[in-house]
Amino acid sequence: MSAAEQRPRRTRRQTVDRVVDRVVEVPDDVETWVEAGEGAFAEPPIGAVHPPDLERSPKYLKMLLILLVSATFFEGYDNSILSLLLGDIQNTFQVPESTLGWARGVIELGTAAAFFFTRLGDYLGRRKLLLWSVVGYTVFTALTAFSWDIWSFTGFQLLARVFLGAEYAAAVTMVVEEFPAQRRGRALGTLLACAALGVIVIGILLQLGVQDGPLEWRTLYLIGLFPLFLLSVFRRRIKETRRFIEEQQRQEATGAGGVIKRPSMWESWRPSNRRMLLAVGFIHFARSLPLIGSTAWWAFYAERERGFTSAEIGFYIIFAYGLGVVGYVVCGRLMERIGRRPTATLYFVMGAFWAVVLFQVESKTLAFPALILAVFFGLGAAPVLGAFASELFPTDVRAQSAAWVRNIFEIGGYVFGPVLVGVLGDHTTGAVGSIGDSVSLLMVLWLPGIFVVWRYLPETKGMELEDITGVHA
Repeated sequence: MSAAEQRPRRTRRQTVDRVVDRVVEVPDDVETWVEAGEGAFAEPPIGAVHPPDLERSPKYLKMLLILLVSATFFEGYDNSILSLLLGDIQNTFQVPESTLGWARGVIELGTAAAFFFTRLGDYLGRRKLLLWSVVGYTVFTALTAFSWDIWSFTGFQLLARVFLGAEYAAAVTMVVEEFPAQRRGRALGTLLACAALGVIVIGILLQLGVQDGPLEWRTLYLIGLFPLFLLSVFRRRIKETRRFIEEQQRQEATGAGGVIKRPSMWESWRPSNRRMLLAVGFIHFARSLPLIGSTAWWAFYAERERGFTSAEIGFYIIFAYGLGVVGYVVCGRLMERIGRRPTATLYFVMGAFWAVVLFQVESKTLAFPALILAVFFGLGAAPVLGAFASELFPTDVRAQSAAWVRNIFEIGGYVFGPVLVGVLGDHTTGAVGSIGDSVSLLMVLWLPGIFVVWRYLPETKGMELEDITGVHA
């Protein structure tokens, strides 16, 4: 065998681009290796610099998941502070329920704004988006502890939600892009469960009486400094996702200068997808409006209209969420056993029913199982809604469509749900005059969602994504 035959064959990506004669810069935190090259047409030999093997080891994936869990945990934690300590915050700033409702709505606009901030991950990279969003979230969460009135509190929390939404989205994207198919579902499940775990931790802290200390509810926001400290120690170990690196390399090979191109954010509204996007978006909005209205006001309602103490609320939250979170697991299994549409119908009907029971029953004893089942069916419907938001759209617009559904349509419910409950239920000026009755009234919105599910959404049980494309055309 000749010397030329013994040389390893070079691929296009292993050679220097002599046409445009450019040098590709590699970030400092990306390890590289150098391969000796051969000259072409009697030219001097050249060398090629390559990134390392992009396959992730089980040890790295385990470490990555731990760090991502520490970030997404605070999505549930931060939301729970505002929901469970709303009465304490009202006492501090001396504002009526209607003002609290408007403040909640403005704060949730930050989650909607995260839709645009999250798009930077397609250009800057998932790693940078995650780290900077954690920094932003931690800074504004800490500033929340020093709020001087309800509107400074609202402003700091609005900005914290922008970064928190981007942080959560970056964590989910990194899991999807880094974990192999056989482990991806479990990894995503861990993220989701740990977001719910944040609610349980708040309940435990309430049981310990942290809110009764000298800083009152402000102490719980200062605890939000933890993720920044953790990631500041381990951030150098987090790598950019291999799929993002591969996409950069592909763009470089095609002469795009390393700029990652994505479809326009309006591609999801093209005629072939428009009806499905509106149908799925309406289902998410109609569910989130009463659901978030109820979760945002339950602790306030329990304390002011049913005489619960902060300790009792914390106890109920710990056990209700601890048991109710099983609803996520059951929902996932029912989707595969009886189908998406029957599962959604069951969860929508039972979620609305037990929420009404929770906000109408006077007995604390009966309120406990009602809260467990309201969490089980109300929040537990997330897996089937996630399937609707991703399975029913073609691959080229799947991510964009899911972003529209979750960050625009669903966030509409996050914004208007707490506002409507606060305005309608205000004990002085509200048209209903009761938080419990206002929530019960809004639960009617779950019913039109059931009609839309059966009228416009196809059943996708047992179907691969490739087979679903075109089903709703």
